[in-house]
Amino acid sequence: MLVIQYTGRLIYFVGRVSHAQSHMSIVVVGSINTDLIIQVPRFAGRDETVLGEGGYTVSQGGKGANQAVAAIAGGLPVHMVGKVGNDAFGDDALAGLRAAGVLCDYVQRSDTHSTGLATIFLDPEARNSITVAPGANAQITLKDIEDAGELISSADVVMMQLEIPVDACRRAAELARAGGALVMLDPAPAHLQTLDFLHLVDYLTPNELEAEALTGIALIDEQYARQNAQALLEMGPGNIAITLGSRGSYMANSSGHFKIEARPVDAVDTTGAGDAFCGFLATALAKGLGFRQAAEIASAAASLSVTRAGARTNHIDWEKVLGFMQA
Repeated sequence: MLVIQYTGRLIYFVGRVSHAQSHMSIVVVGSINTDLIIQVPRFAGRDETVLGEGGYTVSQGGKGANQAVAAIAGGLPVHMVGKVGNDAFGDDALAGLRAAGVLCDYVQRSDTHSTGLATIFLDPEARNSITVAPGANAQITLKDIEDAGELISSADVVMMQLEIPVDACRRAAELARAGGALVMLDPAPAHLQTLDFLHLVDYLTPNELEAEALTGIALIDEQYARQNAQALLEMGPGNIAITLGSRGSYMANSSGHFKIEARPVDAVDTTGAGDAFCGFLATALAKGLGFRQAAEIASAAASLSVTRAGARTNHIDWEKVLGFMQA
């Protein structure tokens, strides 16, 4: 049963998804990685070695997989399109996604490339520095996308990131747009090759560094955020959501601009905040919420995500985020 609750500012969907909504789906076309996480007193400079604090943690990640796990918290079917190696890391990655409820029929195995690997360094202020070896993610081909074409074109929301080949993202966007799906692109890592298909994107979700890389405008304060968002809109996307870390997020579309302040929390690890934001934004949009309402929920999810270590948001669900917003 689905209950609609109105608090005066937002309309929330609370409870399980009804049978009438069960046809809704989200498709994530993106990366699947193994994360190697090391706590450090500070980030290393050029030609410098810094000793980590204690041991290290191996966990599952990849922007695509992280966003898929975040999106599944809303109760809608989430499909993953991607590629892992034919190795133990690949086995673990698939097992983790399936355990979370993500459907993996279109995740391929590579016999020639290993599962993607990310090394994540965390400093005492919960900031991160990440280096990614794409591995099998870089081997996603246009044929892989075409093979999943019917799935992509029949989705409500299709999410993509740039840890896979740009050509694959472009083709997925074309198929999604042809089928009437909302197209969401997280331009991470940002590069200018994305500019030629931003007109196919309904929701562009860069962080402040990625937004600056695309426009050349530094997000020093809200005035510059407005200029940056407007410049991104002029590149073709329908809606812009720039995540600003502890400063919240800045939204823009043809109807206007607005900023959402971050809710104060005790941050432990900020690695997965952007992925939580994207996953919950996609779910809220698929449920039919408007941009401002969806962005409020996504922002709250991002705040909650940093209270535990690791890039995955298995500890967050839809009801927990809504409860956090009302508390």
